[in-house]
Amino acid sequence: MYQRFLKRTQRKEQRTYLAFAAIAVALAVLLGQPTAHSQSYVVVDSENGDRLTGNWRGATDTHFKIEYNGQLLQLPLAGHTLSFVSDLSTVPDRVAAKYFKNGLTLLELGLPERARRNFETAIEEFPRYPDAHYQLGLLYAAAGDTENALERFRSVAILDADGFDLVPRFHEIGDAALANEVYSVAVACYQLILTYYPEHPEVSVLKYLTGFLLVEELQDYDAGLSLLESAVKEHPGMAGQEKARFLIGKLQAETDRLETALQTLEAFVREHPQSEWIYEAHLIRATVNLKLGRLAEAARDAIRISEMSEDVEVQERAKQIIDETKWRVYTDAEGLPDRQAHALATDGTRLWVGTPGGVMLFETANRQWSPIPVVAHLINTALEAVPDVTTLAASPQEVWIGTRSQGALHYNQLTGDIQNYSPKNGFLPARIKDIQMDDTEIWFATETGVIRRIRGSTAPFLYYNTRNSFLLADDIERLLLTPTAVWCISTEGDIFVFDREREGWDSYHSTAIREGMQFVELARAEDQLLFTWFNANEQSNGYFQADMDGGNGKATTLHIGVENENDLRSIYISGVLDTAPIVEEAPEPPAIEENTPDPIDPDFSPESEGFALEPPPIPQIPLVLWIATNHHLYTHRTRSGDVWQDTNTPRIFSGALNVHALAVVADKIWLATSEGLATLKVDVESLESEDL
Repeated sequence: MYQRFLKRTQRKEQRTYLAFAAIAVALAVLLGQPTAHSQSYVVVDSENGDRLTGNWRGATDTHFKIEYNGQLLQLPLAGHTLSFVSDLSTVPDRVAAKYFKNGLTLLELGLPERARRNFETAIEEFPRYPDAHYQLGLLYAAAGDTENALERFRSVAILDADGFDLVPRFHEIGDAALANEVYSVAVACYQLILTYYPEHPEVSVLKYLTGFLLVEELQDYDAGLSLLESAVKEHPGMAGQEKARFLIGKLQAETDRLETALQTLEAFVREHPQSEWIYEAHLIRATVNLKLGRLAEAARDAIRISEMSEDVEVQERAKQIIDETKWRVYTDAEGLPDRQAHALATDGTRLWVGTPGGVMLFETANRQWSPIPVVAHLINTALEAVPDVTTLAASPQEVWIGTRSQGALHYNQLTGDIQNYSPKNGFLPARIKDIQMDDTEIWFATETGVIRRIRGSTAPFLYYNTRNSFLLADDIERLLLTPTAVWCISTEGDIFVFDREREGWDSYHSTAIREGMQFVELARAEDQLLFTWFNANEQSNGYFQADMDGGNGKATTLHIGVENENDLRSIYISGVLDTAPIVEEAPEPPAIEENTPDPIDPDFSPESEGFALEPPPIPQIPLVLWIATNHHLYTHRTRSGDVWQDTNTPRIFSGALNVHALAVVADKIWLATSEGLATLKVDVESLESEDL
């Protein structure tokens, strides 16, 4: 075994060491021309242990010359050992060289463990000793210690790659790692070849292979993209080029190099129409156009691919893109003060949007979506800092803007006057969570209770909290005003009611409220109260519908098994009068499948069987209701008695999304989201969920 090991050692290509004078004479005569070695260094070791290092200045058959400390020395070849080097920083000192020489001797004697200790000592004496690192690498490789072998060979490459042919070493370790699916080690080995031996014939293949491994196995997209781009440019025509060009376009899209991605993918689908990645390339191109707001182009690509492919998954993804093109999205790139849209309010056909960077106003009439920047600018510059808007309340006469740290702003739409109600002037707390108003009063939800302002009164604001009233919580999230009551939702999800006639607080109770339910949002639609709720214990959420006085409450479960708490809590509701003509249809008896639980059975439980609760009660005034979550948009016609139907537009954007508010204005649904303000046109007169 050691004889084979020594033969491998002898094949190492490194700079020549002249161990004997006769060899030195021959090489000196052969290579001793002054012009050939005028810039080379020579290390001279004497038999007595002395060492000199100087510039090589030629030789005869008996003597050689070196320039040492500015002097030209002529020394006899006999009794000296010469070593030629190009970099003095890699020349070991005498002690290190001694240990290295002893290590080689011990290898010849078949004592690899003692040789290893000598090589390690040589490196301790002189860390930049490539020969010692190399010998240790060979020893570790022979012992099967791949990690240490690779580390030693890497050191050799760093110190003196030109003096050693390490490509076979790196290839051997890398190929074994690839076979064992240890992709990080394989990539490390191949990258060392690419870095230190860029002219090697195998580089063209290794660039593609390493790029694929970085992208597909290690998910290092930046490094993989750079390497594949270099491979395609420098080594065209290779077997991996088609796949590389597809991955380049895909990665450019994922890293938001959208215009470049479009160019790459367009060239790909044009030049590789029969590629196994052709459908995916079309889908990615459609998604890129969607991100760029080019909805027609995105829809055209998606429709084309749905017609080309019979793959169910591909068709589903294409349909999803087509659905997304129905949304129009307004972001900070189009002038929204901030990409995050947190609050919505309407006055007629005008839509107010609140963001962390201030407000924006849009006119939505006549199928237009026209910003009104002058008004927004007036409000956003009224204070020293731009308001971080948390809530909005609007009417044709006035707008209230609640903020995170500056109290509330009041904008008079008739005069243009702006007034700030904040802790500085003693009116309102710094953070306002919700504002609701009607013709007689304005109410504010805060972390320290509920605040009431009576219109036309000179009396100070009225404060309600747990210390001065029967309000059972101080931290209030949401408010809703009806002619006879003020409804509140606390941070803990409890509901409290203020009777506006007898001016007293009470908790709201209903037999339909199950243990663990926490309420999130509330709305009023004609003569109905609408609340959304979630239940963390059951991992479910849904909505609650009741009469204006809270009677006839009914809870409906929409989702079951939602583990993400953010998705569980994000559920918003709105509704408008349903004026569509009634179409009488003969009822069809439901099909009874085998093993279907019988609701008449006393042991049947909707929750335990995984069924949603029964449909909500049909109110006297028919409504069209919408619910928005982070993943879905639902609609429900209350007079039909049907359960909620998904509108088949599960995503507004490609990627993660948080919904913060929902509004219905005229024939459009508006969503305030973490990715901008989104709108979808709906025809209330002929709304059908499957058409959205």
